[in-house]
Amino acid sequence: MESNRFLRVIRYHWMTVVVLMALGAAAALAYAWSVPREYTARADVFVAVTGSSTTGELAQGSNFSQQQARNLSTVATREIVLAPVIDELGLDDSTAKLRSRVSTSVPLNTSMISISAVDPSPREAARIANLVAAKLSEVVPTLSPQVDGSSPVRLRVIENAVPPNLPSAPHTTMLVILGTLGGLVAAAVVVLLRLMFGTRVRTVEQAQEASGAAIIGTVSADRTADRAPLALLAAPHSLRSEDYRRLRGNLRFVQASHEHRVFVFTSSVPSEGKSTTAANAAVALAATGASVCLVEADLRRPSLGRILDLPPDLGFTSVIAGEASLDDALVAWGPDRLHVMLAGPIPPNPSELLESDRALDVLETLRAAHDIVIIDAPPVHPVADAAVLARLFGGAVLVVGAGRARERDVRRAVARLASVGATIHGAVLNLARPTRADRRSYSTYSLAPEASRRQRGRGESPRPDGMTRAADDDRPTAEELHEEPSTAGRR
Repeated sequence: MESNRFLRVIRYHWMTVVVLMALGAAAALAYAWSVPREYTARADVFVAVTGSSTTGELAQGSNFSQQQARNLSTVATREIVLAPVIDELGLDDSTAKLRSRVSTSVPLNTSMISISAVDPSPREAARIANLVAAKLSEVVPTLSPQVDGSSPVRLRVIENAVPPNLPSAPHTTMLVILGTLGGLVAAAVVVLLRLMFGTRVRTVEQAQEASGAAIIGTVSADRTADRAPLALLAAPHSLRSEDYRRLRGNLRFVQASHEHRVFVFTSSVPSEGKSTTAANAAVALAATGASVCLVEADLRRPSLGRILDLPPDLGFTSVIAGEASLDDALVAWGPDRLHVMLAGPIPPNPSELLESDRALDVLETLRAAHDIVIIDAPPVHPVADAAVLARLFGGAVLVVGAGRARERDVRRAVARLASVGATIHGAVLNLARPTRADRRSYSTYSLAPEASRRQRGRGESPRPDGMTRAADDDRPTAEELHEEPSTAGRR
């Protein structure tokens, strides 16, 4: 896995990372608040050996006291010490339960025993630690060997336990840090799962990397696209219309040596906007004065009739079946006389129909009669129609829906096209999210200088479609757009 791809996925899903880390920290903080507070008090006891008079005896006594400190530290948590503590303090705990709250430690190379006691009450914790130290001092002389009728081992409390001011548990800061790290680990797992099971394509870089082809167009997402799919006629001064003009300009350089060019528009999966992109590209190319034909070869889920508002009575399947002539199925649509042939009635065997000699003859006839033929083909994954058409008619233009196609779907589509020898002329990132800077720069530039100054004088802001509110009624009609296609294309 490439590191730059992993970092890019983290950048795209940074909100997920932040939210999971915040949830982990919040969960840890809630746990810390719900857990009862515990306080730890500590008393220190020194172990001394008496009866040493020479230097050698002192050295031996020091080693002996360190050994006794380690031995006696285990005695402090035994019943012989804890039972009197329970009786004297009147505790309800059993010996085993009190043992779980009392602990001892011996610092390295010392003769000191540290006795710690934990309790929800800081005062009670201090009382338990001090009493355990006192009882241990009383018990030790009875356990150590007698020398001349007395025990050479003496215990002395050198520091009494005091009630602590701050709780020892829960450690809120540590819990929050651990919770945040746990959220980070969960976010990393989510990112890895998205990398393994498919990341949605959202940017030009992702689309280019997944398709392995040049990006010949980027179409901005528009909330009005469902109501008015043909942007060049419904909103000729919008950012989306300008995107289609850029796509048109790039398509001019594809198959530039061919007198009659064919572009098969397809996508990896359904609902990526390939039909809308193909229709707008055809309208944009027809506006330049070229002879353009738009053919609907998606015989399973045709949608150009809805986009162009044409009745789906006659079409491609009617011509193939011999029920209509080619001239009857072709419709001159729009101000630029774009030739359109819809899919027609949906057949029971679409794949066989598209691969028949009759269908290929019809498409060859259309190519010979027009400068540019745009074929709206089905998606690559569900069926093999698009791969066959792309192989037979020059190559494919792959439409990638931002936020709808996954990287693995695009890669599989490219592999399927390559397996049949089809060429990919380029990819179009559809439904891309434009930045505010893109909208602002285009809307400011698309306004006439007088209108821009007039807006600033009235305190209005330019609309994303490049028109002021007062100028809506002056929007050019489709006929005016047809009369001056070169002016629209130069903006």
